This record gives sequence, C-alpha cells and structure tokens, in this order.
Amino acid sequence: MAIEVVFEKRINNATVYREVDVDQRRQIYLLTSLAVLFALGVLLYGWQQYRWIQLGYEIETLQKKKDDLLNYQNNLVVERETLTQFERIDSIARTKLGMVLAAPGQIVTLTPDEIPGADPASPEVAAVTAPQEVR
Repeated sequence: MAIEVVFEKRINNATVYREVDVDQRRQIYLLTSLAVLFALGVLLYGWQQYRWIQLGYEIETLQKKKDDLLNYQNNLVVERETLTQFERIDSIARTKLGMVLAAPGQIVTLTPDEIPGADPASPEVAAVTAPQEVR
C-alpha cells in the first residue's frame, strides 16, 4: 500500500492587481445602452397603445353622449310640436279655462302709427289698454 502525502500551499491573492480590460468595459457600456434604448422603445410603444385604447373609450363615451343628446333634442322637438298644436290649445282654453270666442266689437285692431302719437288720456287708447271683460 502506497502512502500519498499532499502538501497544501495557501496563496493570498489579495495583493494581486488585475488590469482593466478597456475593450470589455466598452462592450458592457454598449450592451447596457442598447438594452436601455430597447426598454425605452418598448415603453413608448406600450404608452402609445394605452393612449390609443383610452382615446377609443373616450370617443365611444362621447358618441353615446351625443346620441343621447340628439335623442333628447328630438323628444323636445316632438314635445314642442305637440304643445303648440292649435286644436289642443283651443280645447284646453275652452274646457279647462272656460274661455269663449270674442264677441264682435271686443277686438280692436291698431296700426303701429296710431299708438305713439296718441294721447294716453283719449278714450280710444284707454279702451285698448284697459282689460276687457269676457262675457
């Protein structure tokens, strides 16, 4: 049987100075800057897509609001036309308000040139400006 003896030699590398590899450092800086540019490009693209989707939602909301306002406008036009029908106004005036047609002589028609020069104390102007009694 053979006996093997191993001697261990401890080496202290704390004092060893390694030279900086300029080419390797340049490659690391280049790779890092390319990675940063790529990341910025991806972020810019993502931000554009996000804004595009967000603006699409805003457009949809505004189109819905526009459609609602147009519908409301159409409803108001229909309501105005309904409320201004002369037959409806006449029937309400006769039934609910108890109005009747004016008797002959109750309606006085004046031309615009008669009013400004007229004397306010004259009986014709007083008759026109006084409230008429409905019989």
